[in-house]
Amino acid sequence: MRNTILFVFMVIPLLFGSCDKMLIGKEPENTPKGNFDVLWKTLDENYAQFEVRHANWDSLYVVYSSKINSTTTDAELWNIASDLILNLDDGHVNIFNKGATKVVSASKLVRTRVPDDFSLNLVRSKFIDNPKTIGEGYITYGLVRNERMGYIHIASFAGSTGSMSNWAFDIDKAIAALKNCDAMIIDLRNNGGGLIVNENTIAAAFIDHPITYLYSQRKTGAKHNDLGEKLPVSVSPRSGIVPFTKKIALLTNRFTGSGGEYFTQIFKNLPYTKHIGDTTFGEFGEVTNMAQMPNGWTFRYPCTLTTTPDGKCPEGIGIVPDIWVENTKDDIAASNDRVLESAIAYLKQ
Repeated sequence: MRNTILFVFMVIPLLFGSCDKMLIGKEPENTPKGNFDVLWKTLDENYAQFEVRHANWDSLYVVYSSKINSTTTDAELWNIASDLILNLDDGHVNIFNKGATKVVSASKLVRTRVPDDFSLNLVRSKFIDNPKTIGEGYITYGLVRNERMGYIHIASFAGSTGSMSNWAFDIDKAIAALKNCDAMIIDLRNNGGGLIVNENTIAAAFIDHPITYLYSQRKTGAKHNDLGEKLPVSVSPRSGIVPFTKKIALLTNRFTGSGGEYFTQIFKNLPYTKHIGDTTFGEFGEVTNMAQMPNGWTFRYPCTLTTTPDGKCPEGIGIVPDIWVENTKDDIAASNDRVLESAIAYLKQ
């Protein structure tokens, strides 16, 4: 991926823990065509979002496989495979070279835009008094300058071990320090996601009742529409803490993705929250599979389809803010943050 944020899956099983049918039975050949076929067929049978991504996968096979012959180089095959998956326009689909020193995303936004509309350093220097960093560096908090407002930026919901991370509980320290504030700004700009357990741990500090905020369907068969039952994705309050339920402004931009969008969807259910900023990325695959080509390249993809409680699918669309405000690169260069300034103005009303 180039110059951008890696959009992290909500749940990541052990590598090859649920690999595709293509790697079972007859061993595929380590040829340009053999490697391409593993990629195409694995996605064909296991990717859950062809219909919502509007991709004619059979036609795409004809187009891209015709570019391959016995003399196709690794560099040429990499470009062909990269162009194939770009038709999915899904930031949760990635190809890694052998050794994972190189990665390509299937997202058009990721490939064409640098996340230059937000600067945490600008926020810390211009808007926050005595900012502090906790949670292994993922949480920045402090008082908004000259206001009775708290500010919390959550950079990621990542977990280094693939399981629950204790750093997420540091959100309680931030809330305890800001409990006397009249309002709170929660900033998820450039948050590319992580583990659902970390996202829920942090969100639980701002709710006073259980919330079912999404539904997830797992891929169950080889046909594109073979999906299982809709399973609720929920969050509940945590015991032993006093949640912050005063007025909240939640900030997002186009690079708020995956777990950042799950978190945003939770706050859409809170009457004391206003969502401000830009529409989120539009990547909601809750569970990922990983597979390997004969040449050692690996690829990952979502094997779940996510919908909102009212039945709509936000894949490729994102979550639209209540108050749309967009920063530009020039705004940041001029030390302006129009999104944050709009949040402060809203909370002062």
